[in-house]
Amino acid sequence: MEERFIGLEVYLTKGKGIGGKLKRSPDDFIVEEIPLHITRKSNGKNTIIKVRLRNWETNRFVMKLARELNIDRNSIFYAGTKDKRAITTQYFCIRNFDREIRTSLKDAEIIEIFRTDECLDLGDLYGNSFKIVVSDAEDGERVKGILDELSPHMQFPNFFGVQRFGSSRPVTHIVGKFIIQGRFDEAVRHYIGLTFDHDRDAEARRYFFETLDPEGTLNLAKGKMDYEYILLKHLLEKPGDYAGAISRLPRNLRMMFVHGYQGYLFNKILSARIRLYSPLKPMVGDVVLPVDSMGLPNNDRHIYVTNENIETIERKILERKAYISGILFGSESRFAGGEMGEIERGIIEAEGISENMFRIREIRDISSKGSRRSLTAPFLDFSFSESKNDIYFEFKLFRGCYATSLLREFMKRDDLGFY
Repeated sequence: MEERFIGLEVYLTKGKGIGGKLKRSPDDFIVEEIPLHITRKSNGKNTIIKVRLRNWETNRFVMKLARELNIDRNSIFYAGTKDKRAITTQYFCIRNFDREIRTSLKDAEIIEIFRTDECLDLGDLYGNSFKIVVSDAEDGERVKGILDELSPHMQFPNFFGVQRFGSSRPVTHIVGKFIIQGRFDEAVRHYIGLTFDHDRDAEARRYFFETLDPEGTLNLAKGKMDYEYILLKHLLEKPGDYAGAISRLPRNLRMMFVHGYQGYLFNKILSARIRLYSPLKPMVGDVVLPVDSMGLPNNDRHIYVTNENIETIERKILERKAYISGILFGSESRFAGGEMGEIERGIIEAEGISENMFRIREIRDISSKGSRRSLTAPFLDFSFSESKNDIYFEFKLFRGCYATSLLREFMKRDDLGFY
């Protein structure tokens, strides 16, 4: 499947890529969260666990852990969602839990347990540290050439990576658009029924897409699907209640549908910006995000670029004290001005959507006001080495940034299957 399917249309660099493939095995993609400070308290009401997971998607781990501990899955919180085919070290907060933690879950090693009165929410981390192998690469010397192109800013396009849309089934943005349109039957039809290459449940999915018959689909699926099973069981109990079926999913998963569509729009906007103008050189009308005390882009502060401040802002961008932003379209969005505003409005108009669509009356808790996101992101402590046809990368990224979006500049594969 081509990258255009999720809005990835261009590269920032021009040099030839190294090719290769990611995630030959989970051991080739190692991620460790860099947490924010958590105040420990011996008699705290919440429990924090640091867990090393192998080949676990975050939402599914939470669901299985909740069953093991005999608690509601909504009692477990975390700071970042991680992809399945990887080794990930993450922090989870179990709210109001004071019992001993025992779990027999395979490939889930609890490294540390401590108590606190604080809890975690999405985004409550500084960033992530990565150790990644690109296998079957063509020419490691090309890495140096790409690095030279990325200098002096040492930043890459802050695209949403394929994980945002579903690595094996990149469908969240399609479902999200149907949701904001109020077409909940089509949202469920596509979430369950859209098929992709190597889909082990292809027969059951195709059957549901054609019939919307939950009972027949469950018989064909033979219990292989997890979240789809929740939707299908609800439709058996309440035929035709598609909005209610979506509401039965965990909230963070429901939000991923709307966020996935917003991410798709952002990717198209960033692609257009790179194609027409530099994402690192400010233009009058751009909306710039200054950094906070940790050096992260502050999405709550927006500075418009004018003729009077453009030279100052250009210097701040070079110093990594400010970042040009693109719109994450929602119910209270504000467009940029100038040429960037034209790009943003043009893509939103072409999609045929409006702000009001992101006020979702039937499932209010997944409504989205919108925001802005930096067009580029820095990569820190970067190094690489070669061994035969494999290239080993190590680097750190800010929260919300995707390692695959950095590595695609080096790999330059147009097919999502390589990432």
